[in-house]
Amino acid sequence: MIKYRIIYVGLALIILSAPICSSEASLTPLEISAQEEEKSKESGEKSWFKDFTASREKFAEKYGTKFAFLLNYTQQTILESANDKGKSAGVWYWNLELAQRLWRGAELFVEFEVDRGKGVDKFLPTFSVFNDNSGDDANLYIPVLYMEQKLLEDEISITAGKVDLSYWFDCNEVANSADTQFFSSALVNNLTIPFPAKGIGALASFKPYEWMYFQAAAATARAESTKTGISDAFNSAFFINELGFSPKFGALKGNYRFILGINHEKLSYVDGDGSKTNSLNWALSFDQAVNERVTLFLRYGFTDPKVRDIEYFWSFGGQILEPIPGRKLDCLGAAVAQSIMGRDFRQANEGSSRCETIYELYYNFSLNPAFTLTPDIQIITDPNANKSADTEVVCGLRLLLSF
Repeated sequence: MIKYRIIYVGLALIILSAPICSSEASLTPLEISAQEEEKSKESGEKSWFKDFTASREKFAEKYGTKFAFLLNYTQQTILESANDKGKSAGVWYWNLELAQRLWRGAELFVEFEVDRGKGVDKFLPTFSVFNDNSGDDANLYIPVLYMEQKLLEDEISITAGKVDLSYWFDCNEVANSADTQFFSSALVNNLTIPFPAKGIGALASFKPYEWMYFQAAAATARAESTKTGISDAFNSAFFINELGFSPKFGALKGNYRFILGINHEKLSYVDGDGSKTNSLNWALSFDQAVNERVTLFLRYGFTDPKVRDIEYFWSFGGQILEPIPGRKLDCLGAAVAQSIMGRDFRQANEGSSRCETIYELYYNFSLNPAFTLTPDIQIITDPNANKSADTEVVCGLRLLLSF
């Protein structure tokens, strides 16, 4: 087994160093449900939710079927802006995820979803985006459908189908989900990583040690989440690689991820003078527990300013568990993110642009393990990277039902 581990590490480093020209970190309903189950166990209190999860676990053991459901409704109001002060808009969607065990180490995953609303983002265009779940209305569709095969005691994992690469890449313990953490896209993903919409793709992951892994993936760059993705599967390609370490400092765990991406599609130059087929992006995503209740995070990235408006991006913040003594399931989060525009973008806008910065603060108030209310406030300076634009302030309330 040691020999195999050495081989895996060698392959990972070779792949990472080689030129690989050949949404959205987010959480799935099953992952959110698993987090809620863990919180419920830690609380030590008896509840209907524990009885429900126990029944669901027995069903999974007997039939090999796991399921989870979530409903997210978010209402936001514009407190301050140049023209739209006082306007309010909502976004909601529901998602049902099923996982079916097929044979040893193999599972089939499928999600069913309905989306409604663009929220306040239809009034306030920004790079950061006030609500990562905002978008076009969509009736019942299948956003993801993929099979995962684990091998050699789960050290190798191979996944293929219609996938969302942000499920696996650029993850973060503190800033990873617009359902349970920050609202803004700038605090869910690194904005220099051009994650494609959910489409045809494949992923291979190697984890030779508990504290180290390497993964690489390829997917359609110009996909559409509401389509099957088959007709678009070969029109473009997005490649991404990630090397991660998860050391422990005593009882305090950290995660340190290093990311390289290559976008292989024809993109027009920002200044409109020509086009380019291949573009690179580099990024990192760190999170580190500093004590039992506090975890900090940092993201950084840069990409090709010839074809991307944002050249550099960083975000920083943290979360506090049980911010109020006795409120064991609650969480307080605060963060800031900044999008630094590229030289070509600044020149194309005749010097009128400036870095866009977002500040966000939220409080997850857990009524019970399945139902959470989250008040939130966001402030964006120089929105849409326009130094003449007024500062925008938005407050919101998210209702999340998850079981």
